[in-house]
Amino acid sequence: MKNFKIIFGLSFILTLTAIIFSCSKERIQEPTTTNTYSSPNTYLNSKQQAEQEFDIDSTGSGPIIGNQGTKIWMGRQCLMKPNGDSVFYPFKIKLVELYTPKDMIYYQMPTVASGNILETDGEIRLRAFKDGVELLLRPNGCSAQIEMPNAAPKNYMRVFYGFNNTNWTDNPASLGVTTSLNPVFSQTSYGYLNQIAKLGWINCGVNASSTPASALTFTSTVDDLTNVGIFIYIPGKKTVMQVGSGLVSDQIPNGTTVKIVLIGIGSNGQLYSYNQNLTVNSNTQITVTMAQTTDAALTTLLNSL
Repeated sequence: MKNFKIIFGLSFILTLTAIIFSCSKERIQEPTTTNTYSSPNTYLNSKQQAEQEFDIDSTGSGPIIGNQGTKIWMGRQCLMKPNGDSVFYPFKIKLVELYTPKDMIYYQMPTVASGNILETDGEIRLRAFKDGVELLLRPNGCSAQIEMPNAAPKNYMRVFYGFNNTNWTDNPASLGVTTSLNPVFSQTSYGYLNQIAKLGWINCGVNASSTPASALTFTSTVDDLTNVGIFIYIPGKKTVMQVGSGLVSDQIPNGTTVKIVLIGIGSNGQLYSYNQNLTVNSNTQITVTMAQTTDAALTTLLNSL
């Protein structure tokens, strides 16, 4: 009887040990971490289109012409300091031109207006300065005139004003600007011509949202996407979207072909990316696996959008 108890006790201990070891082995084999990334902002900023500066020291017939062909007519008489004071020569005009999806991605300036995608033919940032102070356009009929280059301008593109860095509106009254200027660009042999009532970001665009529409959700089993830049490009509308921290895109019209690009910076400073093309027909989950890349390869990818 004693031998039976000893054998039974030994068998129980061995079985319990095997169970514990098995559970421990399973825990060891489970992934405990994911790949983490730093914000890509520094990298993207280093690739941005440079802001151009023009010194205006006297009256002239104009226009000022940017590196990518944007034409600007702006007189001192329509400029004022924030306190309302008049502006005298000299003063500076500063210009940023974004006419490609690559440049819009580098600047992180998507073409979305309050969640609605915009078809776009370009974005610019137009500002004026006197002694380092940013100037305003005078109210009551004052404006600046711009002409944006385009080989095949459309007859329905509107002036959208940028605000909150990544949002757009074609209603200047919502920004505190009262104006009777025509919001629709005129077609010219050069491109798009119009007068603007507010300096800052300007988009030549039109609302391209439609229903039914769907959203893309981004997830990964191996990568932490918290600090990854997520961009969606719609070639048919030249629309750039940027996905926020919730990892869910704005609504995309069903039947739309999109190109997806993710950009991350690894712990060693190495570039990582992910890209995919698909047609959106329903709410879809995109499972991401980031891969190491190079600046040259990523530039080639963005140039191909």
